[in-house]
Amino acid sequence: MTITTADTGKSGIPQNRAHDRLIGEAVAGYRLLGWQVSVTEQGVFLPLGPATTALAMPARIGSRVLADLKSRMLAGPVTVIPGPREHWIFLAELVALLPTHLKAPPEVQFVRSPHRIALPPTMTRYGSLRWANPPSHSRHWFPPFTAVLALARTATAEDRR
Repeated sequence: MTITTADTGKSGIPQNRAHDRLIGEAVAGYRLLGWQVSVTEQGVFLPLGPATTALAMPARIGSRVLADLKSRMLAGPVTVIPGPREHWIFLAELVALLPTHLKAPPEVQFVRSPHRIALPPTMTRYGSLRWANPPSHSRHWFPPFTAVLALARTATAEDRR
């Protein structure tokens, strides 16, 4: 028989319990914003519905897109997925049906219903998801996907020069 002990952080609280507490606090905060999040063993998730989408892109493009959205006062929540090739996920509103002929740059991917988006503090093998632009009571809405896509196209074109 093998006996194991819980890994503890600096506080002396087992990290699993500390992480569970973080998840509980995050879920409560998301629900206060009106988000219908779910919790699984894998983490905290926001299901995408008929009026929401997400755009995933590499961090080098995402940082430019977020800066441009902020300058236009259109920045909504953006998550960061850590890893060797960090990706940023922009939550966006579908203000119209997503045309089937609409093309995104190859580096940008649409994520649509019935998929769901992982939210912080969900853990990956490279660490915890975090916010590049966190939601707040004054900024929990999603910008139009057309604005995010247009700025991603511009950032991608600049990246290729």
